Amino acid sequence: MEAAAIIKKIRAMSGITRKELAQLAEVSPSTVSRIERGEMDPTWGTMQKIFSATGYQLGGTSVFSSGDTSAIQAANAYLAPIVNQAYWPNNEASRSSATTSTNRPMQSNVKNPTGEWADRWKRTGWLKDSAGVDDLVAIAVTAGNAGKVARRRGARVSVEIPKGWRDLVDRLAEAGVDYAVSGIVATWEDRSDAQAGAPLIYVSGPRGVAEQLGLERARPGRGVLLLEAMSGELDDVESEGGIRFVPRSRALLDAFSGPGRDPDKAEDLLRTIWEDAS
Repeated sequence: MEAAAIIKKIRAMSGITRKELAQLAEVSPSTVSRIERGEMDPTWGTMQKIFSATGYQLGGTSVFSSGDTSAIQAANAYLAPIVNQAYWPNNEASRSSATTSTNRPMQSNVKNPTGEWADRWKRTGWLKDSAGVDDLVAIAVTAGNAGKVARRRGARVSVEIPKGWRDLVDRLAEAGVDYAVSGIVATWEDRSDAQAGAPLIYVSGPRGVAEQLGLERARPGRGVLLLEAMSGELDDVESEGGIRFVPRSRALLDAFSGPGRDPDKAEDLLRTIWEDAS
């Protein structure tokens, strides 16, 4: 796959400008432009910087997510206070927590993101005190693309849910399996009453859990995905209606990193949340 095609594909998948790509990767805008126009044959080092900064990697003739969950974690630290604000009237945890200068409830353990992803987002101007909704969406999209669920390290098993996902979590609870529900379902206002939708569920040892409960494997794209908890997803859960969920901000970002139309639904929800919190 030629470098020009790679750059065009990365920009198209990420929805970013040449300037933003250059800022993310710490290369000059003219370098990105010349590569994309086919006027420059970049070094592998330059391409590696572009891949790392956007959360993609090259496999054969395809460009795909690197499955980097550190991008999800960095974005979650920044988005959590904003998402909490939208659900504050019904969220006792947020009610008792600290408050930012814009009167947005903030969990006491939430900090401004640090590290490579935060530095990249600061260079583009997305991560700043005066960030607007488009900046927040850009961060969430970038994090979701970098940490696509399908590309993450760790075991995963799709299982059949003939009686719905709530029946599955009941079985997990009865078996004493620690779990946390995530994905677009876990962002809803009435998430503990939701019937439709297929969430992803974090557990330790998905294959072992599926075998323990005698769960049948689902065809690709069907059923509920049991996903290996590898980044503390089981440590900070919220219990509603007897069901364990990841915090809504994390669920929202998992939706950005999910399949099908989940990223579009997540973007619509984030824009609505911003309007409600502003």
